[in-house]
Amino acid sequence: MQVGTWRLAARTICALVLYTPLVVSAQGMVQHLSGTLSAQRADGTVRVLAERSAVSVGDVISTERDSYAQLRFTDGGQVTLRPNTQVKIEQYAYDEGRPRSDNFALQLFKGGLRALTGLIGKRSSNRDAYRMVTSTATIGIRGTDYSVLDIKPPAPGQFTPKEMLPTESLPPGVYVTVIDGQIVFVSGNTQQPVGVGQVAFSNSINLPPKLIPPPPNLPQVTPPPGFGQALGPTALNAGASQECIVQ
Repeated sequence: MQVGTWRLAARTICALVLYTPLVVSAQGMVQHLSGTLSAQRADGTVRVLAERSAVSVGDVISTERDSYAQLRFTDGGQVTLRPNTQVKIEQYAYDEGRPRSDNFALQLFKGGLRALTGLIGKRSSNRDAYRMVTSTATIGIRGTDYSVLDIKPPAPGQFTPKEMLPTESLPPGVYVTVIDGQIVFVSGNTQQPVGVGQVAFSNSINLPPKLIPPPPNLPQVTPPPGFGQALGPTALNAGASQECIVQ
């Protein structure tokens, strides 16, 4: 009986040791999903994600047509992805006891997203701890809820996806809208503060961004109703959200 108990304990310990690296290496997870979501790892392998799937630094995450996904990170931050969106988790570091080591960098390759920031970038004096990188500009936050849309001109012979049809009359470039808080939109060596209700636009990494009147046909990040309950302030991320669309 004692031998059986010892063997059971040994197997349990081994299982915990094998499982621990997966828990430690994951910086976030898929909180909500409607449609198809995939992740390409740093080694080139691709896997289909489901709700509660882990995501980590180096992952290139893509939503397919008619698909929405919401990612939640360990600092309480949330990112909701529009259809036909692709992002990469470039950097992530969050240790509850080491605020000075906080670091988050997400690159938006295409599509659009809405971001509700967590503790990274808020709890220390390091204002550069949080960065959203787009094709023409970098976004820094001061505790924010924002959205980003990157509108790219269609390649020769290609059609605009139906999710992006409202943007055909908009000039190509990156549009940023702030729902709560404030961001700093940086391009052309110029920092442009963007506040609640304002829209900023950048079409070149070499030119300063500018504030523009909110375009009436600018696409929004409108996930299924079930996502809305999670896309809001929590004890960790209270006070800020952002929306970003890159086409």
